[in-house]
Amino acid sequence: MTSRRLESPASIGIVAGAVAIVFVVLRLLIAADGDVSRFIVAGTGSTDPTRVQPTIHVFDSYGYDGQFYWRLANNPAELDLAPYRGVQLDSPMRVSRIAYPTVAWGLSLGRAPFAKWALVLTNVLGFAVLATAAATLARRHGRSTLVGFAIASSSGLVMALARDLSEVIMVAALLSGAALMSRGQLQLAAACWVAACLTHEQALLIVIPYFAYRVVQMLRSRSFAITSADLPWIAGGAAFGLWQIVCRAAIGSFPMMESGNATLDLPFRGLIRQVMHWVEHGLDRQQMLVIPQLALLIVLVVVAFRSVANLQQDDQWLRWALIGATVLSVSLSKAVWVGPAELRQFVVLSTIAWLIIVAARRQIPIALFVATGAVWLATAALRTAAL
Repeated sequence: MTSRRLESPASIGIVAGAVAIVFVVLRLLIAADGDVSRFIVAGTGSTDPTRVQPTIHVFDSYGYDGQFYWRLANNPAELDLAPYRGVQLDSPMRVSRIAYPTVAWGLSLGRAPFAKWALVLTNVLGFAVLATAAATLARRHGRSTLVGFAIASSSGLVMALARDLSEVIMVAALLSGAALMSRGQLQLAAACWVAACLTHEQALLIVIPYFAYRVVQMLRSRSFAITSADLPWIAGGAAFGLWQIVCRAAIGSFPMMESGNATLDLPFRGLIRQVMHWVEHGLDRQQMLVIPQLALLIVLVVVAFRSVANLQQDDQWLRWALIGATVLSVSLSKAVWVGPAELRQFVVLSTIAWLIIVAARRQIPIALFVATGAVWLATAALRTAAL
């Protein structure tokens, strides 16, 4: 009876949500000393402890990205780069990632003292939705819904849940859109991809390849009529572009144009330089897991490339997504690699790789599941004990 219940995608989502709650509670008690505002990891580099309102814990460091989501979660309409509630945005890119803090603002009912809790709650709910969508896609391809846990297993998602980051909501929206597309519910799928594109620009690693695939299909069929199958990429791309225009009006520049030089480099150069630095100077204790995390990611990508030949016609666009995400990933600059951050910059690549492995309908090696589970557990254990 229990095994049958677990074959329901909703059951997988409930279990995943419960796991997320356990993780959050343990982290709150162990790493955060009972102070949920420590999840934000605000630092004196961008947050003024004498002016921050409402009061949150501020570390004597630069801090981390959660402080900017907290600022926006207090008032998503406050897009100006000037300090607000004691927090100074460090980049125009922050205001383009508006969906996650907006959902948290809604859950907090717009009350600033609750924002620190709402950010955590948003990600817990997002993780449950993410796992439900992953299980739905696994079942669509004839797999056990338990395989959904593997699709939702990126170590970067653990980091996002631990530090009030947006990747959980982005991946949840992307997978929900893909699951709805597989069921022909294209309008709802479009809404999900709109949410993904307004959460993080990494969502374009899914949306753009799907757009390119649809265009090639039109060229091959010599039929250029827009159909309901095009709604997800049209809505997602339009929402991203329109929000960039809104941000341009608010801050004087297009956020997307402000990050390219800092994040991209020649293929492999950034990674090779950082690996050489690690060899020469060693890894910090909190960065030691980057070795198995990166090894697992490489294996997943290799297996995915070996599996693309077995994709069904409706899933062929995933091949394009895998190529694009891989090329972009190996072109990240050394500045991105300096802080591995549990490889959160690769959550979309990891997700695409698992989607292909599941969709290809080839036997998945048990060792791959074991390695995935081991890396996830090790990452969760680290983030339970370390901020």
